[in-house]
Amino acid sequence: MAVNPSAEPAAAPGPESTPPRGLLPAERFCVLGAGVVVASLILPWYDVAFSKVAETGLESFGFAHLALLLTVGSAVGLIVLSMRGYLLPRPLSEGVLLAIAGSWACVLVAYLMLDRPEQLEGSTNVGLRLGGFVALGGAIALIVGGLRLRRDAQIRHLRSGV
Repeated sequence: MAVNPSAEPAAAPGPESTPPRGLLPAERFCVLGAGVVVASLILPWYDVAFSKVAETGLESFGFAHLALLLTVGSAVGLIVLSMRGYLLPRPLSEGVLLAIAGSWACVLVAYLMLDRPEQLEGSTNVGLRLGGFVALGGAIALIVGGLRLRRDAQIRHLRSGV
């Protein structure tokens, strides 16, 4: 009689995993911040003063925008892995890594705000619009959520007495 692999019981969680769980409030805040950063790309980032000429993050998409998307996407991926029960190796902490990802996203947004296009529609007077500031807010939310997650983990660790 052949054994059906799908009928076998699932393996118990090993030392490098825990049972799956829902999103913690600090993780929800991080996911919200990452979503805000992604959504900011459809908003206008640059404009020409005293005109209706504007350029969104998608219209001026480059390597820095790609790095920004990869950074916040990796942060969300880390949250999903942790939610499924994956434990990071000992010196690493989910909250610290999320705060670092948020800090890097802030650096990338600041670079994008400082390195504006040289010209828009022939004008060299290029200014900033709402999109960059919204992305900066989302990146700061990622930092704050990561720090809250780290604080909550430290409190749980102290209460458990381990």
